[in-house]
Amino acid sequence: MKNLYFRGFMLFACLIFFHHPYVHAQCLCTGGIPATAIDQSITISPTTTSTLNFSFQQFNPALGNLSCVTLHDTITGTSVTGAGNTGPDSTAFLFQLTLTNKISGPGITLTHVYNSVHGYDTLAPFGVPGDTITYPPENIITFPTGIGMAGGNAAYLGLGTVNFAYSINGGMITLDGGSNYNSSVTTVIGGTLNLTYYWCPTVPLGAVISNFSAYKKNGTISLQWLGTNDQKGIVYEIEYSKDNESWQSAGTVPAGSAPTGTVAQYQYQYNPSQTDVGDLYFRIKRTDPEGNVVYSIVKVVNLQQEDQRPGIQVYPNPVTTKILVQFDEQQTGNFSLELINTTGQIIERKQVQLAGNSIANLDLSTKPASGIYFLRAVNRANNRQFLTKVIVN
Repeated sequence: MKNLYFRGFMLFACLIFFHHPYVHAQCLCTGGIPATAIDQSITISPTTTSTLNFSFQQFNPALGNLSCVTLHDTITGTSVTGAGNTGPDSTAFLFQLTLTNKISGPGITLTHVYNSVHGYDTLAPFGVPGDTITYPPENIITFPTGIGMAGGNAAYLGLGTVNFAYSINGGMITLDGGSNYNSSVTTVIGGTLNLTYYWCPTVPLGAVISNFSAYKKNGTISLQWLGTNDQKGIVYEIEYSKDNESWQSAGTVPAGSAPTGTVAQYQYQYNPSQTDVGDLYFRIKRTDPEGNVVYSIVKVVNLQQEDQRPGIQVYPNPVTTKILVQFDEQQTGNFSLELINTTGQIIERKQVQLAGNSIANLDLSTKPASGIYFLRAVNRANNRQFLTKVIVN
């Protein structure tokens, strides 16, 4: 009788972010602009088990439009195979080992199939020395890099998780020598599984608009930005939204007499109405005489009461080693800026002195492991705290 025993691997997951240039080039935004990549990786610690279910975070559609999704693996594995004669006679066996590694999720399936032949090997009768044989370790994944793609799949959108499954199946059979044998296969596997989201902004962003800031000041909202005036007749339009989806015009600022080819600073004062409560979103729309339109990044200001805690934002997000912290109103005092991991450990701390301004910088001395963190700003005088989520790329 045949007895099959084999095992696969156990996962220990940690989230990291990086880019895959060769796939990145295939996922483009409008105008041929490369999509932005966000990658999650599960690290596989070498161990043994045959099936596994694991989850990645879904793509938050608030970031933009999901262009495509890729799953990329670098799994490697080795197997040690043993066989024994269970019959009463010496027998020459010819064995075939077949193992299939499979990773599957919504719209994506990666499969590695391994085949090898062992023998002829003559095994003594059952119970007699020489009735078993062990074959040396074999590399069962000869092409360890696999890539799968899925585009436009709703399973990847949301704030929850998207599930994948890993399995290893197969075993050893006889091509010659009969069925009086047993076999065992022990497989050790390790590597990484990387799920990458490639996304595009919902509107075209223009590099000609930079240093855009929005903050509360004396009951109004002050907007400032730098604009590159590469031609005459440029108009900057201030747009606002209460839900970051439906936008209205608040006013316009013409480029005016700024010389062509220069970078000029612009300001606009927005006076909130009685119906403006909670979060208010702002962006700058730049239109040239030919009708070409680009937008700034979006800034949000919280119109809560003055005795309540104002909010902060960080830019860029994801970050690498430099973090720009912006309060939604001007601050004065000594602040502690702290980068905190999900277990509550302070990774980096910096003391900054603010004097009637709303922007501070936190330059990380060393790049922390990629993943999700929190940025906390604490006013040392009154212990007022501000907290926002940060993704380290």
